[in-house]
Amino acid sequence: MSRARILVVDDELSNAEVLALILREEGYEVAVAGDGRQALERVEDAAPDLLLTDYMMPGMNGVELARALRQLPRHGQLPVLLMSGASASMLKAHAGDYDAFLRKPFDIETLLRAVRSLLDASA
Repeated sequence: MSRARILVVDDELSNAEVLALILREEGYEVAVAGDGRQALERVEDAAPDLLLTDYMMPGMNGVELARALRQLPRHGQLPVLLMSGASASMLKAHAGDYDAFLRKPFDIETLLRAVRSLLDASA
């Protein structure tokens, strides 16, 4: 059985690397991008099964990234887990653009439950 691949996108690279380390320890293959544009460039090579992205990023936020990816035939059904310090009610207008939401700060178990749930639902 192949390991699930996750693309982690966060302009705070230290956050992205910590998330990548946690996910790798759980057995996932992880690629990291520092912003939405870099994620779009890396998505073909990374071939992710899940996108884990920060919402607030310069240039292209996480919702805009999710919308752009969903326009690509190969990634139109890619599950998106959005992370943000913003309230869920603030992001409610964009609810159709992502599959799940984690409010920062979150604990590791909450992250892993959300990742497993989205991967299981898309399998």
